[in-house]
Amino acid sequence: MKILVVGSGGREHALAWHLLGEGVQVLVAPGNAGISETAEVPVTDVDGLVGLAQRERVDLTIVGPETPLALGLVDVFAVQGLAAFGPTRGAARLEWSKAWTKDFLRRRGIPTGAAEVVESESGARDVVERLGLPVVLKADGLAAGKGVFVALTEGALEDALDQLFRRKTMGGAAEQVLVEEFLEGPELSVLAFTDGERFALMPPARDYKRLRDGDLGPNTGGMGGYARPGYATREVLDDIEARVLEPTLAGMAAEGQAYRGVLYTQVMLTRDGPRVIEFNCRFGDPECQLIMPLLQSRLSDVCAGVVSGQFRPDEIRWHVGRTCGVVLAAPGYPEAPRLGGAIAGLADVSEDVLVFHAGTRRDHDGRLVTSGGRVLSVVGFERDAVYAAAKAIRFDGKQFRGDIGTELEPLSPPRERAHTSLLRGGR
Repeated sequence: MKILVVGSGGREHALAWHLLGEGVQVLVAPGNAGISETAEVPVTDVDGLVGLAQRERVDLTIVGPETPLALGLVDVFAVQGLAAFGPTRGAARLEWSKAWTKDFLRRRGIPTGAAEVVESESGARDVVERLGLPVVLKADGLAAGKGVFVALTEGALEDALDQLFRRKTMGGAAEQVLVEEFLEGPELSVLAFTDGERFALMPPARDYKRLRDGDLGPNTGGMGGYARPGYATREVLDDIEARVLEPTLAGMAAEGQAYRGVLYTQVMLTRDGPRVIEFNCRFGDPECQLIMPLLQSRLSDVCAGVVSGQFRPDEIRWHVGRTCGVVLAAPGYPEAPRLGGAIAGLADVSEDVLVFHAGTRRDHDGRLVTSGGRVLSVVGFERDAVYAAAKAIRFDGKQFRGDIGTELEPLSPPRERAHTSLLRGGR
């Protein structure tokens, strides 16, 4: 089997790592310096990706990031008779239009926070005056995980309004803006494989969006996290399945947009129960890096089953235990990352720790250098080993959070100790 993975980040490196461990031939476009088989086709070049899949006689394409899904890659591939894992453009609207999704949640009676859609700064101020602080402001469209502003104070509100309406740092993604009720409680990332009717939950995860310790600083694409937080009990997950996942899939099918692929639901566990913060239409990043080391089944079989109509949710198996991951970011991230810094220390990382590349490339001298805001994801089963690796890896201005996984009970490795060999066992 030959699989094309579309994307260039840590998520795509984690997918390729797992697929290679299954003995699958993998090609990643455009990939990064941590992935050996790459093709320089941008994720926005849908026609170029079609041509690549045809030339390479790819059996299946797995789409990593949201942008090609929003551009209709799955639809175009289907017209060409090519198999692609991910939702259609219409179904992916759950991510690329937060305003549409909020209305969908209301229509279907799925619990979420109250929100109003505005198109101007004055409109936003009117809503904030009615709701009072704190509030959350969200760009309607895709903004690479940086379009959400939590305004706890007047100063934070002014900064959000400045970026969204005056400086327009979100571009066209903020032509519409949601002013949303501030929800309180622990957050949970719940991902599921689905064929539009049936679904299989992945191990839930806790993602850290803010740049600095203590959930301070600007929102980012994600600074790390861990899988299976203690508050994600079976009772909580059953409630999310019944009140969120089942009605979402049924509602999408009823509206003619059956959802197939990975449905990622970000949930706030409030005193009144789970509330949907937002949906993503693909594997999360950094959640994917946390989840792939726990997947015991063959990812290639699961994805192919979804696409072919042979999905078997009950046959998907997971390793027991937890993973912890820390993102190493470039200086200046997320506003204006400074790139081109030499990366060193990878040879000093323990064999029990994985390092997934994201913003990396080789320069003209063959040196590994930074090329994006989030540079590397360091993942393992033991938190201390992960942080030792995060400190061993070096590049100028390196940023990372030091508090991931500290608020709950200690992270524990899987009971299946043999699985740790998979960290360096060919993937």
